[in-house]
Amino acid sequence: MTMPARILITGISGFVGSYLAQACLSSYPTATTFGLYRYSLAQAPALAEIQPVIGDILSLKSMQYVIDHTRPDLIFHLAAQSSVASSWSDPIRTLQVNAEGAVHIFEALRLAGLMARIVVVGSSEQYGAVPPEANPIKESQPFRPTNPYAVAKATQDLYAYQYFAAYRLPTLRVRPFNHFGPRQLPTFVVASLARQIALIEAGKAEPVLAVGNLQVRRDFLPVEAVVKAYLAVAEYGQVGEAYNIGSGVAYSIGDILNMLLQYTDRSIRVQEDSNLLRPIDQPVTIADTSQLQRHTSWQPDLDLNQALKRTLDYWRSIV
Repeated sequence: MTMPARILITGISGFVGSYLAQACLSSYPTATTFGLYRYSLAQAPALAEIQPVIGDILSLKSMQYVIDHTRPDLIFHLAAQSSVASSWSDPIRTLQVNAEGAVHIFEALRLAGLMARIVVVGSSEQYGAVPPEANPIKESQPFRPTNPYAVAKATQDLYAYQYFAAYRLPTLRVRPFNHFGPRQLPTFVVASLARQIALIEAGKAEPVLAVGNLQVRRDFLPVEAVVKAYLAVAEYGQVGEAYNIGSGVAYSIGDILNMLLQYTDRSIRVQEDSNLLRPIDQPVTIADTSQLQRHTSWQPDLDLNQALKRTLDYWRSIV
């Protein structure tokens, strides 16, 4: 990729979007960076260098306006309904936002005659029911999605490839595995555990920590490492390809909880909450990132324990 002049980040007001915005400003200081917001600028990041633009990915006409206004040569498409739990209660909207929304961006680029390099953010959830012996998971692993969120992300992924194959739109598909950090919503497991510990420490909750399935094993990365991978793919990735983003190591949720508990001196009882159990839960998922490392200079070089402590300290400051 040549040095981008105009960058568009969708989903900039989300968890990862704020980290990516800062990374783009640092890596591409001469570029104009636009952030897409749906309704208003009330949640705009405290970054004066970001140029806000209003648009709704559920409207093709709106996306045509956004693309015509920003004329990007690099896009990071993060906007999504990102909660697996929420997808069970509203599968239709999850499909609309995560798949139809992406198609509107692809179509807007096609109709405008722009060949912006576009990093399309998917999820490891797309792989779904992977046999244990197929771990670490390669990008060639067939999709067997087991929840509505995964179906929607798999659909987005297939559309991204189709627009590359049919129109040569330079799409790059990334499939991040579990990631976490400060500012993540507590609907996600690491944020939920850290928030509960912080509430207990502050005397605002009983010393009982509600958990789901502690046995499942996941591949965790701090959000900063994931953002570095997005930039690496944007710069060095081969268009039309897909890239897993993970550490290559799996930890059980119980392991993550124990790492967090080492940073508190409170006596906390752990209790399973049936509301936190999923109808279907894959026992283990581990990323094979050999293609990402082969095509780019990215390495998962951030310390997991320290990232967990930063997340806990963030929730301490909030509660």
